[in-house]
Amino acid sequence: MLRKFLLIAFLFNVLFISCASAEVIGTLTKLNATPEEFREDNPYTKSDKAVIATLFAEGIKKEDISFKYYDSIMMMQMALNKGDINSMVMPEFVGSYMLRNTHEYNLHGFVILRNPVALSFGFLEDKAELRDRFNSVLSDINKGKLGMLIRDYITGPYADNPPVVKFDNFDNAETITAAVTGDMPPLDYVDAAGTPAGFNTALLAEIGRRLHVNIKLVNVETGARAAALKSGRADVVFWIAVFGENFRFDVPDGIIVSKPYYGWDKVYFIGKK
Repeated sequence: MLRKFLLIAFLFNVLFISCASAEVIGTLTKLNATPEEFREDNPYTKSDKAVIATLFAEGIKKEDISFKYYDSIMMMQMALNKGDINSMVMPEFVGSYMLRNTHEYNLHGFVILRNPVALSFGFLEDKAELRDRFNSVLSDINKGKLGMLIRDYITGPYADNPPVVKFDNFDNAETITAAVTGDMPPLDYVDAAGTPAGFNTALLAEIGRRLHVNIKLVNVETGARAAALKSGRADVVFWIAVFGENFRFDVPDGIIVSKPYYGWDKVYFIGKK
């Protein structure tokens, strides 16, 4: 589930990053625009390479920076392992998970984003009533249960090995199909047996209990989330969107999103040791 936010455009405060003579950076493509369209439409991307250049301690030239775009974090990892890119950009919690569990990686640097990135649920426009029901539950659990799930699955005991969550089964109840990708551990995670696990499934189980509905999980590719909604294969998917004062990126036409339930403002540059 991460996909599609061009976080280079939202760099704000530089903390540190290593230097190289040239840097090919892997980043996630956008769902509703080409990288060129994104740069043209976004006021923060007019000098994106110049901003990136300031990240490097020895003042790398902006002409030496290039981006490669990938549909999933898994594809970026493969590119990094092959040497096609020098570093990849991802949310802090995913980067921390990789650094703890994959010893061949190291932290090139991290930055604070100008605008936070939020994790939401995505629906088709004609599913606004379902979106509103999800929003109601998210409001109810915002200060209590939600914080406990974040603590347990993202920063706490389940962060490195998210367990499979048990879903309640209600007789003669509505079934809501949710698409998961396994591409953003420990939020969206698939265990060795191919079973969805992690924070997002725990949150869905809580929503199912409170709405008194059955939740059915289906696995989809990261790039197929919108198609899963439009084809009717899924009623809800996990969505990442960047919210700012006058814009909202990464929400294509025909898609609506719930209120955010988890967000971050720090991203990691991950490279090979």
